[in-house]
Amino acid sequence: MADIAEAPAVTFKKRGAKANLRKRAATPPPASDSSEYSSSEDEAGCKIKRRKKSAVVTASTANAKSSTTFSDLQTTKFAADRTAVIEEVNDATRTSNWYDEKDLSAKSLLGKTRALPAKTEESSTEVAAPDGKYKGNAAYSNFISKNPNAPNKLVGPMKAPTNIRTITITDFAPDVCKDYKQTGFCGFGDNCKFLHAREDYKQGWALDKEWEISTKGKKQNGTVVASANKNSRLEDEDEEDAALLEKVPFACVICKKGYTNPVVTRCGHYFCEACALQRYRKKPDCAVCGGGTNGVFNGAKGLERILERKTKREERLKDKADAEAEEKA
Repeated sequence: MADIAEAPAVTFKKRGAKANLRKRAATPPPASDSSEYSSSEDEAGCKIKRRKKSAVVTASTANAKSSTTFSDLQTTKFAADRTAVIEEVNDATRTSNWYDEKDLSAKSLLGKTRALPAKTEESSTEVAAPDGKYKGNAAYSNFISKNPNAPNKLVGPMKAPTNIRTITITDFAPDVCKDYKQTGFCGFGDNCKFLHAREDYKQGWALDKEWEISTKGKKQNGTVVASANKNSRLEDEDEEDAALLEKVPFACVICKKGYTNPVVTRCGHYFCEACALQRYRKKPDCAVCGGGTNGVFNGAKGLERILERKTKREERLKDKADAEAEEKA
């Protein structure tokens, strides 16, 4: 056992602190000019802190003597000159001195500066000067003198002259909605700033000239209120068709031409068959409202009948106008 060498013991050396380290200077107190703390700096730049000599905390139960007196705690008093007379100057709202004059005061304007009315034919007594007392409604007097040379003026409505014809004509500016005039439909609806009309308007002078030509040498007839004409049923049907056509565009919205094999969508809008299918290949939504069509396009048979009746109605009106023109000639 003695031949076996013992294992060496492992120890760690503890290093000592370096003696030549430069220490951080102590932070001075807030009151750097205090006499209790002082520091000096040597040539090497190290600050030497000196200990305080009086480090004992002392206290006393005696009342602290204050330098302030009781008179200092009272409110400040101001002495006023009571001999001065209080006058109303209105300096806060003063703009000019015109109302300070006695001749233009309110009392003078009401009494002294007004001339008393002269004697009238009905009453020979003079009107007493106003003394500021209310004497009732019977004591009222009129201070306004009438001008005897004033002309007599008529007041109220006057009869219009019969030798002048007054007419009122409204001439529309040519800012008509192009889409509504061509197709009868506008995407802006009532918010469109242009005029929604499909008629061709004439100027006022043109309408007057046509009226003079048509009524020249003829007696103007009255308006027919009721008639026993049997053809009134056809006129009522035409009015119903016209009312229906106002809701339905009279031309295709896509091609802006007359309908060719019209079809109707599920949302109730009419298009040409070729236009609707061509648009569906690019955009499947409706061209008017933007709703989904789902590829469903039904034949608009009712629209075809209405358009046929519309064409016949236009031909009938044209023939009637030609016949009237021949009679006049």
